[in-house]
Amino acid sequence: MMKNTSRASVYFNGDLYEFITMSQGMLNYAEPEATPQILSHTSTDVQLGEALRFALSKSKQVTVAEFQEIFKSGLIQKIAKEREVSVMQQYGYKTRKSLMKRMDCCWITGQGEKIEIKPTHHKNIDGYSGISNDGPEILVVAADITDSQLGAALREGFSRCTSAIL
Repeated sequence: MMKNTSRASVYFNGDLYEFITMSQGMLNYAEPEATPQILSHTSTDVQLGEALRFALSKSKQVTVAEFQEIFKSGLIQKIAKEREVSVMQQYGYKTRKSLMKRMDCCWITGQGEKIEIKPTHHKNIDGYSGISNDGPEILVVAADITDSQLGAALREGFSRCTSAIL
């Protein structure tokens, strides 16, 4: 039996945090039924922790058939494009490149009594890769820590991200 795992991807570019609930099928995908949360760079640790818990709470696991149906529908791609356009308009970015240039990403996994915050390497405008599978940059915290502690751990995760984008 598969363990109940929840996932989220959180992005930060110095101006805004974007929390995206990820669900799992054959691949991880942005959950179309979970509205992404956008928070200002001035958000408190408590607000970041609350947003992360909410994003994880909406994560789903679907069958291969359900995943294929969702993916073939084009809904995931359509929602991602609409979300990007909305964020660009709301924050005054003229181009996608200007939005994404300084965008760090942490992959979050909640499983049982722990939450793992995995900083990534921004390899190109559209892509991120894990820095390692079990390296010291990965943060593992207890799932029952306070929202403030979780938000602080997320900030620490972002401080460990790397980038090839100049």
